[in-house]
Amino acid sequence: MTTVATTAPRESAKNNVSDAVPGSVAKQAVAARIAALRTLAESDPLAAQDATWAWFQRLGAELPGEAAEAELAAIFAAGQPADVDGQTEGLLVGWLAPQDLDRAGSFVYRSARTVVEKLGVLPWLGKKFDKSAQRGTNTMSLTAWLVAAPFAPMSPGYRLKNVGGGKVEGFDMLNFVEESVVSPGTQVLVLDYENIGTNPWPINQIRDEAVQIVPGTYLGAKLWHQEDGYRQLAFWAAKIPA
Repeated sequence: MTTVATTAPRESAKNNVSDAVPGSVAKQAVAARIAALRTLAESDPLAAQDATWAWFQRLGAELPGEAAEAELAAIFAAGQPADVDGQTEGLLVGWLAPQDLDRAGSFVYRSARTVVEKLGVLPWLGKKFDKSAQRGTNTMSLTAWLVAAPFAPMSPGYRLKNVGGGKVEGFDMLNFVEESVVSPGTQVLVLDYENIGTNPWPINQIRDEAVQIVPGTYLGAKLWHQEDGYRQLAFWAAKIPA
């Protein structure tokens, strides 16, 4: 469960998940594993990336679950701001069980989980970053049009961009580094869908945060912004093949 109450869109606050993270011994074990992976990356970046990705996948298979969520939160807290440029490959690590979502957030959360888990459709393929412009976008399969159809009446002027190869792009974001709202004290790369001013509802209520675990491999938190702050909906990951 992740509940972050804030009084301003970018104000850090207490993260309930941090209370669930195992004690110092478990945190040290996570830190030691990450340190070993980073050392491995110096000599074998592909092996380090594969091991990190497999770690994310194993924990994702256990979500929603308190132990897996706590371990992912500890990994996230040990990360560094994502330093990423270009196209990435994406992974939905897994859904959390957020509490106290507002009505809109509950609708978005339930709808997204239903599409992914019941219908077996996940249009999202990854994110593409333009580091110099501090912007990015999302790469999706053509099924994104189908998934977006129920929301079309609320954003009749918005169109995804067909980029060929059975892919579309859309839902642009601003990128900048600041303190996390779900992991206080952790500097993250923010993927800001709210303030860019081009996204339709409900995308314009989303904030992503991303940290680098090993070079080219990133762990992300997907957040819903409501009147009383942020709620974390899921963990996701991205990588640039080593």
